[in-house]
Amino acid sequence: MNAGVAVVGRQPRLARGTSPVKALGQLAAAGVTGALTVVGEPGGVVFLREGRVTGVESPAAPSVDRLLTACGRVEEQVWETIPSLPARALVEGGHVTAAELELCAVQALYDAAFFVLSTKGADLRFDAGIEHWLGAENTVTADQLCDHVVRQRRMIDEVHPSEATDLAPVVPVLRPGLDRVLLSGLQWEIVLHADGRRTPQDLAGLLGRSAYAVTLDVRRLAAAGLVTAPAVAQAPEDPEAVVAPGEPELPKRVPGTYTFDDPPAQRRRELPAGVSALAVLPGAIDRSPDDSLLKRIRSALQSLR
Repeated sequence: MNAGVAVVGRQPRLARGTSPVKALGQLAAAGVTGALTVVGEPGGVVFLREGRVTGVESPAAPSVDRLLTACGRVEEQVWETIPSLPARALVEGGHVTAAELELCAVQALYDAAFFVLSTKGADLRFDAGIEHWLGAENTVTADQLCDHVVRQRRMIDEVHPSEATDLAPVVPVLRPGLDRVLLSGLQWEIVLHADGRRTPQDLAGLLGRSAYAVTLDVRRLAAAGLVTAPAVAQAPEDPEAVVAPGEPELPKRVPGTYTFDDPPAQRRRELPAGVSALAVLPGAIDRSPDDSLLKRIRSALQSLR
């Protein structure tokens, strides 16, 4: 075991004050199998098998089940009929191809890792022997994952150095002071659905998009003076213009079968109406993606350094 990881019986214990990134490195070096729970804002869980990362879950990022449901590949009721560790059942049942499932799982892993490993002042716990609920075979090394998060952090800070909008509800600036504005499709969706209650992560769940990609574009919009957090926004003359009365609140994501706050038994959330297709699965609603292409994309994601 590395310094900083104590062993009580066969259960690793992490030193108090250890960061999520450092803890992950120590556990990976020790070759353990289990779940590293990061309790904080936003927090989440990193799953390891013999020192390699098999999955990451965070309340801030859509999980594999939510993504596959959002893009129309797997019906909501299917998740109620398949067993635990459903990866094999999904493929053998013809709901998704193996390459499609692995690509989605790797995308969800990297997406959630940004938020879990960036959690500040977190309390950590490691539970040995716990496997990721999906049961997929894809894995990445801790170094690959941490290097990817470092690049993501550098990119998002270069766009706009302020973290004010990262986890806060956002609202469009009523008078941005610009004569013309050019937005991407995703940025337009963000501005359209930002209502002062939805965080970038809520918007990602609503739109069926990568939570990191949405958070990054929210920073771009904030840097351009087009969106802001309500706490620093100028109060509008009509408060009801920001939040429409009676509009349903976006439900929070319930992760798979394991999280540090276990969901109530038999409780699953319905997706909001109008969820768009998942960006990492282009054309998934109309036809099955080409397996060879998906495998090449998956390999490229796993080889990122």
